[in-house]
Amino acid sequence: MFGWEFPPFQAGGLATATVGLVKGLLRNGVGVTLVVPFPVDRSPLPELRLLGAPPEGAEELRVHRIPSPLLPYGGAGLYTEVLARARPSPGVRQVYGPDLFAEVGRFTELARRIAATEPHDVIDAHDWIAFGAGLAARAASGRPLLTHIHATEFDRTGGPGNPEIARREREGLTLADRIISNSQRLKDQCVERYGIRTDRVDVVHWGVDGERSDRGPLPPAPFPAGTPVVLFLGRVTQQKGPDYFMEMAGRVARYVPRVKFVLAGNGDMLPGLMQRAAELGIADRVIFAGGLHGADVDRAYRMATVCVMPSRSEPFGLVALESLQQGTPIIMPRQAGAAEVVRHAFKVDYWDIDEMTNKVVAILRHDTLRQELAEGGRRELELPRFGLDEPARRTAESYARALHQAREDSAA
Repeated sequence: MFGWEFPPFQAGGLATATVGLVKGLLRNGVGVTLVVPFPVDRSPLPELRLLGAPPEGAEELRVHRIPSPLLPYGGAGLYTEVLARARPSPGVRQVYGPDLFAEVGRFTELARRIAATEPHDVIDAHDWIAFGAGLAARAASGRPLLTHIHATEFDRTGGPGNPEIARREREGLTLADRIISNSQRLKDQCVERYGIRTDRVDVVHWGVDGERSDRGPLPPAPFPAGTPVVLFLGRVTQQKGPDYFMEMAGRVARYVPRVKFVLAGNGDMLPGLMQRAAELGIADRVIFAGGLHGADVDRAYRMATVCVMPSRSEPFGLVALESLQQGTPIIMPRQAGAAEVVRHAFKVDYWDIDEMTNKVVAILRHDTLRQELAEGGRRELELPRFGLDEPARRTAESYARALHQAREDSAA
C-alpha cells in the first residue's frame, strides 16, 4: 500500500482514513505493507494493535519510511501559493509545497525497487501523489493495481486546478485495474470528469474507529461552563469553507449573545479570517485553536454544542462521523459524501448561510432538539457500516475482484 499522509504526518482526514483502513484490513486477516514518503523515528501509528490477529504465518503491518521533505498539503497545514515546477496559470489556486513533483518522482522510483523485492498480491495507491508509485510497482511486480481516490484536483482547488496534477490523476485512474472511491458523489465525478467506466469503480464509504473515542474528563474550557460553542474543525482552506463558517458566526452571534466559536485548523485563509472576525465585531467570540490531533480532536467535539462542516467540496467528510461519535450534532453540506449514509444530521447547501444560521440557532436554543440529534447520531454510528471492519471487508472484496480479473486475463 502506498500512502502519503499518515500519523504523525497529517494535515487532514486522509491520514485518519488510512489509519482506519489499515486497522480494519489487519483485523480482517489482510497483511499490509505500508510505504510512506517521509522520515519518522518511530512507528507512525504506535497505538495500532491487531485486535483480530491475522492467521498463523500471515504478515502484520510493516511500514517503509522513505526520507523525504515532502509533507501533505504543503506541510503542517500551512499552504503555499507557489508550485515551483508547475508554473500554473494566473489565478490558479495552489495547495501544495514547492518541488512536489520532484519528490513524487523520487517516491515513484523507490516504489519500483520496493515492489521488486517485497512479497505482495495487490497494490493499493492513495490519491494522485501515490498513483505514480502504484503504477511503477505494478510494472515491477505485475500485480494488479487499485487506485484509492479520496478527492480530485477539482475538489481541492474549487476549479480545474493544476493541469499537471489533473493529468497525473487522470492517468492513475485510467490505468488502474480497479478504483475505490469513498462516495458515490466522488465516483460520479471520476466518471464525468475523467471518463472512467462506472463498472471499474467500487464505492466504499469510510467508517470510524470506536476505540479512539476518549470518554475521559474534559480539560478546563477557555470559557464559562454552559457556554454554547459552535465548532469548525478542518483545514482552513477554500475547500473546507471556513469563510462561510465565519459569516454564519457573525449572524448567529446576533441571536445567541453568549455563544463562542472555535475554529480548529491551520491553512492559508487563517489571517483573512482573523481580520474578518474583527470586521464582524466577534473577535472576542472566536477562538482560533490551530491544528488539533489525537485526543484533542475528540475533546474539541465533546466541548462543542454543535459542529458545522460548511465545505464547498467534501467527497466524504470524516468530521461528520467523528462529531456524531462524540455525541455532538453535525450540520453538513447536502453535497458531502457522508450525507449519502448519515441520517441523523441537519443537511444544508454549503453556500446557504441563512439556512446554516437557522439550524445552528435552533440547536443552540432547543436542548431537546440537540439531544435528539446527538443520541440518534450516536446510535447510528454503532451500526456495523460505520465501523472499521465493514469498509475494510468491502475494500478486500475490491482486491479480490482485481485478483480474479488478473487471473482471467492471464488465462485468456
